[in-house]
Amino acid sequence: MDKLKLTNHIKDDDLRIKMYRIVDICNLVLKNYEYRQTEFLNPFEIKNAVAIVNSQQDLACRVDGGYDGAERSVLSIFPYYQEVEDSDVEISFLQIDGNFKFSSVSHRDYLGSILGLGIKREKIGDILVHEDYCQVIVESEISDYIVYNLDKVANNRVNLKKIDRSDIIRSSQAFDERSLTVSSLRLDNIISAVFKLSRQEATKLIDVGFVSVNYEKINKHSSLVDGESVISVRKKGKFILSEVGDTTRKGKIKIKTKIFV
Repeated sequence: MDKLKLTNHIKDDDLRIKMYRIVDICNLVLKNYEYRQTEFLNPFEIKNAVAIVNSQQDLACRVDGGYDGAERSVLSIFPYYQEVEDSDVEISFLQIDGNFKFSSVSHRDYLGSILGLGIKREKIGDILVHEDYCQVIVESEISDYIVYNLDKVANNRVNLKKIDRSDIIRSSQAFDERSLTVSSLRLDNIISAVFKLSRQEATKLIDVGFVSVNYEKINKHSSLVDGESVISVRKKGKFILSEVGDTTRKGKIKIKTKIFV
């Protein structure tokens, strides 16, 4: 499979490099007739990776994030005549327990503590935060390392154990819901309103590649955003444009947003 031909439509350098790796994996599967697996990918990366695999009729693939509705998933790639079961996918499930009655521990705290062990983000899937514990999906090859080395999260002592896929419990995401008005549905306008930034500051974040819409990096400030889009701004946060409403008498557009907390 020709990686340049299969990726020449991709403008984002980071995404193109990741898709190069997907093509390399495909070629290994075609050469050795064996199962291979990617690192964890976001939904937009999965979409591009699946398109690459599907361009070769001798290959098949399977998306698995550990539970239904997972945001981050691995892609299993294998010869078309093989079958892959849950047990074949090399991901593990961990539970982090601690006494968090007197401190609030967030998704960012758990992720930061794991990354602090020197682990790459691509090795980690979804992090499901509950009131006094957290469940994490990771590549199997690093699971023991995390269990034996992670002892604190946000200065709280924690205990880790491996659990089964069937033990995973989806967490309810908390949101800060806000009603706002914007002059248009341009990306820079919406980011400016949500994070209380100047248009110039919002534009700069887009220019440096810090903004993605539905997990796709966007570099055009004037891009129009559709309702239900997931917008992520590095170092600022992530939110959903949950509703686009009517226009006010002054020509402003009413919107509702749900900011991940």
